[in-house]
Amino acid sequence: MKKLPLLTPELVITLQQLDGIGNKTILNKIGDKITSPIQSLSELSSLWKTLKGKKFESITDYEIIEANKIAKRIIRKAEDEGVGIITYYDSEYPEILRNCTDEQGKLDPPLVLYYRGNIKVLEMPGIAIIGTREPTPNGIKAGEYFAGEFARKGFNIVSGLAIGCDTTGHRGALDAKGVTTAFLANGLDWESIYPKENLELAQDIVSKGGLLLSEYPIGQSCGRYGLVARDRLQAGLSKATIVVQTGVKGGTLHAVNATLASDKPLFAVEYRNPVDTHHEKVQGNIMLIRDKGAYALKSTTLVDAISIIEGKNTPHPKVSQKTLFD
Repeated sequence: MKKLPLLTPELVITLQQLDGIGNKTILNKIGDKITSPIQSLSELSSLWKTLKGKKFESITDYEIIEANKIAKRIIRKAEDEGVGIITYYDSEYPEILRNCTDEQGKLDPPLVLYYRGNIKVLEMPGIAIIGTREPTPNGIKAGEYFAGEFARKGFNIVSGLAIGCDTTGHRGALDAKGVTTAFLANGLDWESIYPKENLELAQDIVSKGGLLLSEYPIGQSCGRYGLVARDRLQAGLSKATIVVQTGVKGGTLHAVNATLASDKPLFAVEYRNPVDTHHEKVQGNIMLIRDKGAYALKSTTLVDAISIIEGKNTPHPKVSQKTLFD
């Protein structure tokens, strides 16, 4: 018999609609007070009366009822769109995300996950493949190659659907007949997909057995804050992160910092071709390998990389070999 969650998705989303009640308050100050499953609005109202503090005492039963009406509309829209919902309190919630951290290393798991596609892919180990929106030709080649190789080894390729390196990760996995997950910073209705250039890719991911994930409800457009917040989730869902190409500044470093803060392996593709090594969008790779403890990833060190990710051994000594990207 399936165990009841401490809070139903409807009640979790209801709490999100209350003024001044954020995800961390729900997780740390409300969830911690629940000792047995709460399944109805009346049970939630009864719990609310036991919570201490001005923030809780200022919210009335009427406001909880109105918040619940909004939550029901959100759920209905998701159902109409074919989008599923799981929350932190559901047994289907991916365990690895319970330990998701922000860039400062503070626990910051998503409270609600909206999903479209095959939720079962979350049972596979994830590898985040990320990088600049403006990769070099060898960067495109590298992203597709490593995504395909890791997909063939049974990894779920995780990225953010952005143009450039994210696209190479998703496409590489699909071309290898593997699976891939896109973590988005917008609602999962087709109208809200961002960027619009990758709408067809998003649809391909779903039709070919992959998954779209988001913290945001149907109709939510993409914003700058959402893109930054989303980066922690790519790292959080993955056992390791691979940087295909990045400059020394840029959005890629949000996921890099979250990876390092959570003490997960970080890899940066190493290039030898002067066209790449002198390119602005590769200087971040060089910096990460030199200064941040990132493992240099080459086509010749793929086996070592998998061993590191699986915690089996350390990399072999460096040898001078011709790589795929020379």
